[in-house]
Amino acid sequence: MKSAVLLFLLVFCFTKYVTIQAQNPIGLKVSASLRGLLLGAAVVVKYLQPNIDQGRYNSNVVKNYQLIVPGYELKPEHIWLDENVYNFSDADWLLGATPNTTGWVQQNGMQLRGHTLVWAYDMRIPRWLLDREASITPEKAKTLLRSYIHTVVGRYRGKIQWWDVINELISNYNNTRPFYIANSFWYRKLGIDYVKYAYIFAHEADPDAKLYYNDFGIQQGGFKADRVFDLIDWLKSENVPIHGVGIQWHIKVSETVTPGDAHYQTAQRFIDRNLDLMVTELDISIPMVDSHPVDPNDIQKQGLAYRSILDYVLYFAPRTPALLTWGFTDRYSWIPAANNYTQGEALPLDANYQPKPAYWQMQDDLARVLLNGIYRLSPKSQPSTCLGIAENSTRSAVQLYTGACNQTNQQWNLMWLGDGTYRFSPQSVNSSALNAYNVTASTGTVRIYEWIGSFDQEWVISCQGNATYRIGPRNAWQRVLAVDQTSNIVIMNSTRDERQQWIIH
Repeated sequence: MKSAVLLFLLVFCFTKYVTIQAQNPIGLKVSASLRGLLLGAAVVVKYLQPNIDQGRYNSNVVKNYQLIVPGYELKPEHIWLDENVYNFSDADWLLGATPNTTGWVQQNGMQLRGHTLVWAYDMRIPRWLLDREASITPEKAKTLLRSYIHTVVGRYRGKIQWWDVINELISNYNNTRPFYIANSFWYRKLGIDYVKYAYIFAHEADPDAKLYYNDFGIQQGGFKADRVFDLIDWLKSENVPIHGVGIQWHIKVSETVTPGDAHYQTAQRFIDRNLDLMVTELDISIPMVDSHPVDPNDIQKQGLAYRSILDYVLYFAPRTPALLTWGFTDRYSWIPAANNYTQGEALPLDANYQPKPAYWQMQDDLARVLLNGIYRLSPKSQPSTCLGIAENSTRSAVQLYTGACNQTNQQWNLMWLGDGTYRFSPQSVNSSALNAYNVTASTGTVRIYEWIGSFDQEWVISCQGNATYRIGPRNAWQRVLAVDQTSNIVIMNSTRDERQQWIIH
């Protein structure tokens, strides 16, 4: 059934294209929003607060993402300074310190993913706990864990929708511990039950938050993924609240993802356990020598890899609500230093914040839903009519026509502009374009005007299914092209009314 539905959508909505690069992309956030996907990235507060690089860091976050994850500002080693002593300065700046205050996240219309309550390695556990380990009893350790999770999750209750409760629990090496988990302070004090406690305490602190397990190296199955499945089965058998799995996806450009392969099969195994999935830390590294790719073609190959993982996420929607990259610009990627500078350039923007093929492939995959060509546009509410222009002039009103609609002033040349948007030109006057006016007014207007390449002549399109589409102006993409009560063509707020949906033939 899944295959049949996918084929239906491909026939009516999506086709693969050669990416065309433009100068002013509308931004990945817009295109992802139109597809119902949250696109996100890891950020660093010390870069956001001073608005570094002449504002380019912040502006690219706001332009391209709806969701952020703090790289380290919510980790215990950063927050938990001692028993009942916390450093919330960075997290409060992001989210606000009290239930009624806001931070940078809300002020920029974004959401935040919590990472992480427990990182299951001693090197990531607060030093003061390890220094006092000999004097901490199991009962005291459980009290400390409960207090910490209640304090942190409770402080931001209602502000963080998703939490990585446990991060990287499964060891990469064989051992005798349950599920091959890593040795850590919490395991030595509480055994495997500490994992249960962490989820239970988080659920107590915020019953509405979605609780995740997060790990790397599990995207295509294998030994480590099997241990994660075993762990989840055990948690569920113990009635522990767990809602999803974060798959990190730190991969090399040589890894390929195709429908039906081990990546897809592994995802389906998680979903069969009634879990949501997120790609939480995606980066795709390229072999480097002397700060340059060993093979220049890898940049294009990387773009296709990003697209293939985006396809994977879209395929499993709505069980895959978000895709996040670990950072967004090569300027601040962790990959080079972690790989002795033999790997790098792993993110969608280069070190100068310029979009790479990875960015354009994602933009194209999310936003391009129609081939260039001549089309008839009919409102779903009046399918026997079509949109046309009043006269064959570069400046003309638009209106609805009835009949065969086979005149050139009743047909439209749709052209993909390569930046996430389309141009609509009447076939009779191809040098003009559909133009939106007063898009922020309660009712905006639409006319034909000479094509000058301005933003108010660019349009975003999203598929509603069965050859029906939503059309919105680039500079007010949340709004829609629509027919009002008197059959005038206007711009209005989106309500999913049939007057706001267009049948495009």
